[in-house]
Amino acid sequence: METQRLDAVADITMGQAPEGESYNLDGEGLPLIAGAGDFGELHPEPKKFTTAPGKTCKAGDVILGIRATIGEKVLADGTYCLGRGVAGLRAKTGLDERYLWHWLTHTAPILAAKAKGATFKQVNREDIGELRIALPPSLPEQRRIAEILDKADALRAKRRAALGQLDSLTQSIFLDMFGDPATNPKGWSDAVLGDLIFSASDGPHVSPEYAEDGIPFLSTRHVRAGEITWDDLKFITPEDAQVHWRKCRPERGDLLYTKGGTTGLAAAVTTDRPFAVWVHIALLKPDPRKVDSLWLETMLNTEFCYRQSQVLTHGIANRDLGLTRMVRIKLYRPPLQEQKRFVGRLTVVAKLKTTHGIALAKLDALFASLQHRAFRGDLKLGLGEVPEETRDVGS
Repeated sequence: METQRLDAVADITMGQAPEGESYNLDGEGLPLIAGAGDFGELHPEPKKFTTAPGKTCKAGDVILGIRATIGEKVLADGTYCLGRGVAGLRAKTGLDERYLWHWLTHTAPILAAKAKGATFKQVNREDIGELRIALPPSLPEQRRIAEILDKADALRAKRRAALGQLDSLTQSIFLDMFGDPATNPKGWSDAVLGDLIFSASDGPHVSPEYAEDGIPFLSTRHVRAGEITWDDLKFITPEDAQVHWRKCRPERGDLLYTKGGTTGLAAAVTTDRPFAVWVHIALLKPDPRKVDSLWLETMLNTEFCYRQSQVLTHGIANRDLGLTRMVRIKLYRPPLQEQKRFVGRLTVVAKLKTTHGIALAKLDALFASLQHRAFRGDLKLGLGEVPEETRDVGS
């Protein structure tokens, strides 16, 4: 297939930060996509608005993460203001939008490798525009490839949806056993986060020097609600880790709680694997006489606690949930025996999540193989066909 520069077949709009006084939470102006933290599963999920939008996109454009989290993308379902952490891509005549969408997934690692910067890695317009896109000469052929990839990707989406429902089940079990924390209908003892932990600390306020291997160094993108991910890791030397651990050393039973950028997400440490954390992650040391760490993880991830964390988060460009503020988060405290009964139920859910996670990993591998074949011109399936092994794994 012929290759062309991306900027020859797509318009690229680099985002820019609106004036600070234009930001609001009241829905005035356009929704703002500041970075990948405002991305949903498929479409944007903005948190702020601006009355002074600079760069914008429209429905159908691809919004691409270009700062910190590079290569992630969502599809615009309306008009948005593009902040400096994103760029908008719009297919020109001769390029199918869905083909562009899938090609961007395929080429994301190449784009990420172009990133530069000490604190926040980012790419510029030329980095994006010079990417070479393998382009079948006809739109029907592009659409044929996109349709095959769409069908395979839909199977992955179903598996992810099943995992999402299991996550919702955890919250449903929690609410059934303990009631809505906002109203506390069962009259559990009131508390604040600081009452249930020995300490709250964060990583050193210095930029690390990364190594080829060594001790994993986690940033906020590795902490999700109820999960620590180990993908796309960076490393520091054991010597540097010792410096970080003097202030903040994660251990099994601790909680990681995001306090910078995307704030208010909690995940329990369930491994003995040594690692260090960035300054934007708080390390909570629960008091086992008062609280089970997995119960506290679920409590902090309730909508009630998450809303409090957002109110307590200060700053616009550099959002931070300070340690002295986070320990004031209100919650309730059922008896420890009841907390452990809840954790016992989570064990069943965890086993189901493991099963679905393994199946999703197989689907991801098969999808990557399809992409590789598609963009080297070797995807010879007929319209609407998907390899049988892909269908079997997704069933």
